[in-house]
Amino acid sequence: MSGWKMPKYLILALFLMGLCSENLLAQRLNESSVGLTLPTQRSLVKHNLERVWWGQATVDPHRDRIVHLTLDEINLYAISTSGIITAFNNENGKKLWSTQLGRGNNLSYPPVSNSKYVFITVGTKLYSISRQSGEIDWELQLPTSPSTSPTVDEDTIYIGTLDGRVYAWNLRRLKELSGESKLPAWRDSAVKWTFQTGDAITTPSLVTPRALVFASQDGSLYSVTLTDRQLTYQFETDAPIATDLAENEKSVFLASEDQNLYCLNILNGIVRWRIRTSFPIREPVVVLENEVYLSSRKSGLFQISSETGLEEWWQPLGMTFISMSPSRVYASDKLGNLLVLARKDGALLSAVPLRKFQVKLMNDLTDRIFCASESGVILCLKQKDLPFPIRFKHQDRYPILPEVAPEPADANENNTSPATENTVQ
Repeated sequence: MSGWKMPKYLILALFLMGLCSENLLAQRLNESSVGLTLPTQRSLVKHNLERVWWGQATVDPHRDRIVHLTLDEINLYAISTSGIITAFNNENGKKLWSTQLGRGNNLSYPPVSNSKYVFITVGTKLYSISRQSGEIDWELQLPTSPSTSPTVDEDTIYIGTLDGRVYAWNLRRLKELSGESKLPAWRDSAVKWTFQTGDAITTPSLVTPRALVFASQDGSLYSVTLTDRQLTYQFETDAPIATDLAENEKSVFLASEDQNLYCLNILNGIVRWRIRTSFPIREPVVVLENEVYLSSRKSGLFQISSETGLEEWWQPLGMTFISMSPSRVYASDKLGNLLVLARKDGALLSAVPLRKFQVKLMNDLTDRIFCASESGVILCLKQKDLPFPIRFKHQDRYPILPEVAPEPADANENNTSPATENTVQ
């Protein structure tokens, strides 16, 4: 007796149902990217820009979104709300690795890195991740909740906390304790020192050759020696410190909630100049070469001389500094468009519609423009007539590369001035 055969029309119906299910699933997975299109090379030409690369970060499409982008000399890192960190080569966009940290939906701050490891706090845990492979090297349950991103060098990681304390942790000792399965029970033996302030630490610390500089919600800027936390100076403002600190070789820049921007001598804390603005300063200040970029959501973008504190130009449409090249400054407006400005006078040259790429990196390392959609699409742009990256900081940290690509191998071969006060309206 022959077996029953499924009618052809039923086979076709089931096939179509399966196809529709796949389409519905694809639509659901990409519902956070509705209306998202990559800018074409043709559309970017009129802005003298070109797309260097684009990629997709690892996200949970049902409940996840990208919240942070951060950059070091080699990699770009995208961090999602569920605690997934994805690393890309920042030059060619190659996706290097992705790692899940914690159980998801814990507060995280942008990661930092040294030559071998990436460090990130998620909830009350500090993770050390191999910069090359993405494997978790160790994790540490912190004594209390962190309040900022860490700051790290080759030997020590510094973490500010909500209870107003800064911890200096010995990295080599933490690695030893992890290898011996003694974390977190023996974690106190890895603490080099702690420093207590009057309120929550509000900014990531700055590591200078001699001291660690950080700000507290108590309205003070502190500078303590790296080895033994001896106070070198304390600068008091009339209000809490509002945003991340910025620095150059001889100055530290801080904004307080009393609408003042201060430039201090980084060695002794003496005021070099002060600006009294007419608006609250909520965006981080960026200092590159001899220029300070001061952003305000309502009052625009200012370029200020880092030497004198005098205003060079003002662009009312600019909201946040994004990047700059030798001749241009890139900023976002309140709608999320990318503004192309003349670096010399702040004139608006053009605007690139990138509203769907809501997360834009404030890049003070290079001239590259990095942005991401909340669904994890990462985009890198550059000025079309600049074939190689312009690097503004940390030249010694970049790998040494040949100036010219090698030819393909032959088949036969073996293979202090007085303080001044200015006003920004």
